[in-house]
Amino acid sequence: MPISRRFFLTGSALAGLAAAGVLPGFQLQALARGKQALFLSARADREGKFFASGFDADGAKLFDLPMPARGHGSAVSPDGRLGVFFGRRPGRFALVVDTASGTVAHTIPAIEDRAFAGHGLFVKGGRLLLATEIDYAGKCGLIGLYDAADSWRRIGEWQTGGLDPHDLRLLPDGRTLIVANGGILTHPEVQRMKLNLDSMDSSVAFIDIRDGSLIEQRRLPGEFFQLSLRHMAVTAEGETVIAMQYEGPSNDLVPLVGLARPGRDIEMLDMPDAAWSRLRNYCGSAAVDAAGKILGVTSPRGGRALFWEAATRQPLQSLDLADGCGLAAAPVPGRFIVSNGLGALVEYDPLNGRTRALDSGFAGARWDNHIFTG
Repeated sequence: MPISRRFFLTGSALAGLAAAGVLPGFQLQALARGKQALFLSARADREGKFFASGFDADGAKLFDLPMPARGHGSAVSPDGRLGVFFGRRPGRFALVVDTASGTVAHTIPAIEDRAFAGHGLFVKGGRLLLATEIDYAGKCGLIGLYDAADSWRRIGEWQTGGLDPHDLRLLPDGRTLIVANGGILTHPEVQRMKLNLDSMDSSVAFIDIRDGSLIEQRRLPGEFFQLSLRHMAVTAEGETVIAMQYEGPSNDLVPLVGLARPGRDIEMLDMPDAAWSRLRNYCGSAAVDAAGKILGVTSPRGGRALFWEAATRQPLQSLDLADGCGLAAAPVPGRFIVSNGLGALVEYDPLNGRTRALDSGFAGARWDNHIFTG
């Protein structure tokens, strides 16, 4: 993931690190260009104004651009030159940023009868931007297709097989997309009111990006029907960690993190009841470390981040951070960058429990839910 200083490595050395699973593609490209990579996050300030922000691995400000409304998730192009910030669900805009100059390159409006659902992803070498969307009239979830080479023209849409699509990720095969259908029915006239909590139908859908066809769909057992599958990250082995939010009675105690892969039922991760209880039935972000070996989730309501070793499913040391929600892999494998709504930005190592405060250049920042990089 992003690194804040230049590394003078040969192309063969870089390729060797990538082949060993140490460096994902975005970091490899950044090193090859001799440039720092970046993290993206939406934020607010003390006056309630909203910004699209970029910073390096030490927390130093790279850009900070006004947004017309609150942001949520982001997407980074494969070459790192573009970042897209999506408006919070139901969003009416996606802001395209030139990361090198720190300027707005384009604003993508939501089309009539559609709203952005907060997340997106570049595929096909960066030529195509996918965005989760809500079709209110049809009461269904969609993925909108935007042509990055043609002024971000919307060129089509795919069905997600469910309601309330939110996060989406590309699996290591390069052609299978996993989408989290949160299963919650909403309507623009009542904004974010949840209209179907007694009949929720949350799922993950696997979609072929070659034609948008639904490959398969996976749901949790019936007793967990009020778990909304929300945010995801993909491990080195191609498993997808899913962070969930429970919409049932607040005194229920349910697991909140699962692992999905094609052809298998969703596997729920174990954690002592006291740990689940601390999260207050809500997970906000999911991430894996730079090597894809450690997975983590955050709970802003619980003020805690939990981590597991992906191969063994064994819990690691947790982090207490009030209102902590943003989570992304740090430059060094095994470490994470975490943010909160009170302005904190820290690097955390769940193997030894060490925390390092980053020197954020954003005075008065109220970081939003997520941190993203390529």
